[in-house]
Amino acid sequence: MVKHTIEVFTSGCPLCQEAVKIVQDVKCPRCTLTEYNILQKQENLKRAKEYGVKAVPSIIVDGKLAIEGKPTAQQVKRVLGL
Repeated sequence: MVKHTIEVFTSGCPLCQEAVKIVQDVKCPRCTLTEYNILQKQENLKRAKEYGVKAVPSIIVDGKLAIEGKPTAQQVKRVLGL
C-alpha cells in the first residue's frame, strides 16, 4: 500500500467530525492523518487558504485538495487508491 499524508480541515462541527472518522476508518495504518480546525488557530485557516479550501470539511491528500464537503467512505477510498 502507498503511504499518504492526509490533512482534514474542519471547524469542529459534527459533520466535520464525521468526516475525520470516515478517514480514520478507511486510511491504511501507514498513512498519516492530521486534523486542522480552522477556528482554533489563524495558521490553520491560512494553511487551508493556501490549498484553495472553500468549504469544510475538506480533505487534502499528499498536498492536493481531494474532497470538499462531507465525504463518503467510497470517495475517500477512491482518492487513496484503495
